[in-house]
Amino acid sequence: MWKKSGFVGRVVYTGPATTLSFTNTGPTATGTGNNRFYFTSLSSTAHWSEFFLVLRAKGLRHSGDQHDFSGINTVAEHPGETITISYGAGSEEVAVGEEGYDNTGDKDTYDGSNGYKYRYPYRYIWVDVTLIRPRITSHSWWNLNTGYYESEITVTALSLTSHLLRLSGIYWTASGNPPPFYSFGVTKTIADPFPFSELEGRTTPSQALKVGVVEYTSSATAANIHFAANAEGTSDPFSFHCEDSSFPYSLAFDSGENIVEVTPGQTFATEIEEIQSPIDSTTSNMHVLEGDLKVYLPDQVRPASGEYSSTIYCFVTPQ
Repeated sequence: MWKKSGFVGRVVYTGPATTLSFTNTGPTATGTGNNRFYFTSLSSTAHWSEFFLVLRAKGLRHSGDQHDFSGINTVAEHPGETITISYGAGSEEVAVGEEGYDNTGDKDTYDGSNGYKYRYPYRYIWVDVTLIRPRITSHSWWNLNTGYYESEITVTALSLTSHLLRLSGIYWTASGNPPPFYSFGVTKTIADPFPFSELEGRTTPSQALKVGVVEYTSSATAANIHFAANAEGTSDPFSFHCEDSSFPYSLAFDSGENIVEVTPGQTFATEIEEIQSPIDSTTSNMHVLEGDLKVYLPDQVRPASGEYSSTIYCFVTPQ
């Protein structure tokens, strides 16, 4: 029931200490100046209901124990508000002689055998997200449009890694198919900018340089995903640009089982997989697509000096 408040999900994070911002990226509610989070009617953006988020960050030790390290809730009342993640998480290890953490989160210098081998005190950090509805709406309950309502929440880290959480609900009754709901994220995995020398000599998909990770998950909605060099999703070639100079490159998608060149119009379909939660080890069947985005040069090029940039657009088409 969309009228009720309650827990809506967990955002799992790995990486260095960061700040996560929560924004409402659509649909845009009209006729309001309150700058809040909104469930918006799919039949009219003038019909909406406000909500805010209550966030709680917790960690999973390398031992498997859960730790409520924050000890408090954080309220995100307006889009763009944040929660601070004061610790890093991940399975990366430090070198001998560097400071690291053991299974229980204690810190000391790693000597190669004393267990202080982890770069971060947690294997995973997650944020519990609870949605609270103050019963502020565009119209009285009797005059609100019936049907489907939707809200897209985008979570962004300081590294500009973002994750989309799409929520949907129904008010009274609705006809037709419900809107899709899913989570989708793209993580850039390379420095910005990176030296051209890292691309030199990479001329095949198997040699391609990893630049990002794509993750799609949904409990109910299958999807096709495709990549393009422009916001229209057409078949323009991929290229790096610097003022009046440019050079082409090829894009590859590595699913972990095989790596293929991305061709114009090519789509990648989600598959149903049994997914285990990293937090409590429960499993569920999900529509999933995960893989690495990689780039390589179709032939040897010698670009003019300068700082080049390129944007890869990712499109999700629910099925």
